[in-house]
Amino acid sequence: MIIQDVSTLEPEIRLRLLATSDLHMQMTGFDYVARAPGTSSSFAKLATVIERARRDAERAQAVCLLFDNGDTFQGTPLADWLARQETNLPHPMVTAMKTLRYDACGLGNHDFDHGLTRLRQYLQQHGMPVICSNIASAYLPMVQPQCMLERTARGSDGRDHRLRIGVLSSLPDKTALWSKYHLEDRAALAAPLPVFQKAAARLRADGADLVIVLAHMGIALFDEGPEAQNQIQKVAALKEVDAVIGGHTHLRFPGPDHAGIQGVDAVKGTVHGKPVVQPGASGADLGVIDLCLRRPEAHARWEIVQSRVRLESPTRDTPPDDRIIQATQRVHACTVAYLSQPVAQLAAPMHSFFALAEPSALPALLAQAKLLTISEAVAGTEYADLPLLAASSAPLTGGLDGPGNFLFLDAGPLERRHIAGMNPYANNVWAVKTTGVQIIDWLERSAMIFTTLAADRPDQPLVDAHVPGFRYDAIYGLSYSVDPRRPPRFDLSGRINDTAEGPGRVLDVLWQGKPIDPLQEFLVATTDHRAGGGGLYKAFSNKDIVVRGGASLQEAVTTYFEAPDCSTVRSAKPWRFAPNLKRTAILLTAPEAADHLDEIAHMSPETCGLNDDGFLQVRLHL
Repeated sequence: MIIQDVSTLEPEIRLRLLATSDLHMQMTGFDYVARAPGTSSSFAKLATVIERARRDAERAQAVCLLFDNGDTFQGTPLADWLARQETNLPHPMVTAMKTLRYDACGLGNHDFDHGLTRLRQYLQQHGMPVICSNIASAYLPMVQPQCMLERTARGSDGRDHRLRIGVLSSLPDKTALWSKYHLEDRAALAAPLPVFQKAAARLRADGADLVIVLAHMGIALFDEGPEAQNQIQKVAALKEVDAVIGGHTHLRFPGPDHAGIQGVDAVKGTVHGKPVVQPGASGADLGVIDLCLRRPEAHARWEIVQSRVRLESPTRDTPPDDRIIQATQRVHACTVAYLSQPVAQLAAPMHSFFALAEPSALPALLAQAKLLTISEAVAGTEYADLPLLAASSAPLTGGLDGPGNFLFLDAGPLERRHIAGMNPYANNVWAVKTTGVQIIDWLERSAMIFTTLAADRPDQPLVDAHVPGFRYDAIYGLSYSVDPRRPPRFDLSGRINDTAEGPGRVLDVLWQGKPIDPLQEFLVATTDHRAGGGGLYKAFSNKDIVVRGGASLQEAVTTYFEAPDCSTVRSAKPWRFAPNLKRTAILLTAPEAADHLDEIAHMSPETCGLNDDGFLQVRLHL
């Protein structure tokens, strides 16, 4: 028997990386619109999973680090209420993260939705490093471009070893456009990849054993072109980067969301052979990367010799962490009280069940509120005589957030919580000056949401699953039709589709009953997000954004209800599918929509049961 001298073996240490992303202030899972406990995941439940994962790491004598990857402070009515208050109350999310002992966090694009002043107040309460490598702003002095975490690890040789972990983080560089009102002249954003390349090399030169990137971006599902926002494949390919934590897209990795992509192993959780994790949004998952490190020589860097990547998720039976509930309780009570205030009375129900199959009252209501806000803002100005239109997207139409992501407002009292349900994003009402030809371009970009309906596929989906519903704008004040048999003029990256010939999908665009003049100027009421190019739309220049910094969309809707014209809202039908398409398609909607099929009787709807995700499948005859 040969006895091996263990003193000559290369020592090993273990490192566990835990990650959350896109928490969106989903603290307790409470449904503020329904005013009832929700059935979805929550940070309170995820906290229980985090503590369990940390205890397991301690038992395995692994160093354990906990990171958050941004989009943390926006996403629920509780977040909106907090942003409106002048209060010294501790922010519940910051309190919760301190309780859970986060080691560092990054920023996401939605963290800027309530403005730099609010974000600075929140971040000043943090006791951990806040990292963003591709932003420079004097308004956020606490934000660091990088950090070095030093930890002591017990090795397989029974000795303690020093481990140095460099951390980088990035925002999508288009955040400068999406949050233009808040960031213009106050912050500069750079493209992430060149920044990562240089910063990772600096961290290595400073002695980092590993470089971890908190990339607030996803794994690209298709070629996104020269302005790609989801670049994790390229980040993972950087020589000095060892592991990546993703986010932003609300997709999950590892898992089937990213199966079949070149260079991506959706089972093992690797991209170009490097460990990558992307937890789901709103507390759905904890990302876990377990690493085994080995050092070939006494003064060499530790290197990854083995990795395991997975998602750990709360179940229905996972108990919430009482500390998170307590941190939220006071602000939660204030939010519920505020949202219970009455606003108006609805004579008949409104809902979003069929908003992607025909014009719906909810986007029409948002359009009327925008029109009122902008007409008052431009009264007496040089823009008062321009024809005024309004662009409005359909709120809450399922998608990645599941069959519960629809809005139903019953007849009767309308409260502030219902207004919050119509406006899940912190958008402001802006106006842009544009022309007829630009408006047609706008509508064509919107129409990419529909699948190209072929004659020989009877049950093809109506909506392209890669395009979220909030990207579908209708423009009120016009009349036009959409022909989804034709290929879209723009592809999923927002580029011109070279394979599309002849006219696009949007036909017969009329203003005041006549074909729209390509050169005529219009004023279009929209949101700051869309004016800045959000949703693959073309960003407007500063000179063409003629009203900015106005009311929030929630305020605009509340004001509109002081003297509403609901008959106009319900009769507003700017778009329709072209007649006699001779196609059938499947619309995915909420199970409750089965009780309202009479509203789309002209499409001869047929229910086809629930799919695996719980959506009601409705066959439409177009």
